[in-house]
Amino acid sequence: MSTGGLAGSVLAWSEKELQEQVLGAAKALGWTLRYHVFDSRRSEPGFPDLVLGHPERGLLLFRELKTEKGRTTAEQDRWIIGLGLTGNDAGVWRPRDWVSRRIHTELTGRQVRGA
Repeated sequence: MSTGGLAGSVLAWSEKELQEQVLGAAKALGWTLRYHVFDSRRSEPGFPDLVLGHPERGLLLFRELKTEKGRTTAEQDRWIIGLGLTGNDAGVWRPRDWVSRRIHTELTGRQVRGA
């Protein structure tokens, strides 16, 4: 994948920029239940940044958002793995997932994966 042009600017997104794009896309695609942690310092350590629910399609996603270089913490890994082991769809999204359309694919319900 080329890192120039639009793709290059997307790859430089902060977590906040990625979150704004994901929440906008989720709203446009009918995800009526959208929760994001406003201040992680007041939340359970490691709890994912986003919880997205699509009641009409019976879908619920837990997603941690990271920059391209960002790393998950041990607490975040514990939540993502634990949510997956209990039958939930949990994972990490990065700007590259926006470029590759993975986020769009998962929000449209195609290839929604477990952790």
